[in-house]
Amino acid sequence: MSVILFYIKKIVGTMLMPIPLTLMAMLLALFLIKKRPKTAKFFLFCAILLLGLTSWNPVADRLIATVEHDYPIFDITQPVDVVVVLGSGHKVLSNTPAVMTLSRSALFRLEEGLRILRANPDAMLFVSGYGGGNIKSHAEVMREAAIELGVSPTRIKTFPLAKDTEDEANMMEADLRGKRITLVTEASHLKRAFTFFERANINAIPAPALYLGSKQSDWRISANASYNSQRAFYEWLGRAWQWIKG
Repeated sequence: MSVILFYIKKIVGTMLMPIPLTLMAMLLALFLIKKRPKTAKFFLFCAILLLGLTSWNPVADRLIATVEHDYPIFDITQPVDVVVVLGSGHKVLSNTPAVMTLSRSALFRLEEGLRILRANPDAMLFVSGYGGGNIKSHAEVMREAAIELGVSPTRIKTFPLAKDTEDEANMMEADLRGKRITLVTEASHLKRAFTFFERANINAIPAPALYLGSKQSDWRISANASYNSQRAFYEWLGRAWQWIKG
């Protein structure tokens, strides 16, 4: 049941992103064009406006800024026992180093985790992430990437069954009890992740790993801007669902 709910949540979340919403509005306009031309024109206008604004850097930077600046950069002088790097994503490629298969988010998360780990030579690295239909889980790919970047295998613990952030917090709780922890994920995701860990009675120091927005926007319309808007939408939905669940 939990697996079904996980995939339903992913599908619904995907459909409520800017580009899918734009496509649905366009399809609705096409369906109504003969019977209700005025309504069709309204939906078409909304679709163009939504796509244009969310793909425009000044708007996208302001949207992503609403979820990226909850915590400061991790102070490297703070001692920790465990560096928790939350899962993200990777590509399935043959005969390729694991680090090259990581998504941009996963790579930035891992790099920040290793920066903190290098300052704490006795600390452990926790990595997580579900495998889905892949042969290797994301946690295992992150482990291999960390080893390629010089981390001893004995310092790494994996959590390959965690399907989302709430799972990650609940599965790690027993291992993190009484430890000094830093929680690493991208800046936009950190507040929601931190809340899940607090609810699991885990006290952690937040460590934002990747900022997507810029304080000095250019005036271009671009795919990067569209992605940043999507990340903002995704986090708004995630925080709303987290609040609804209590």
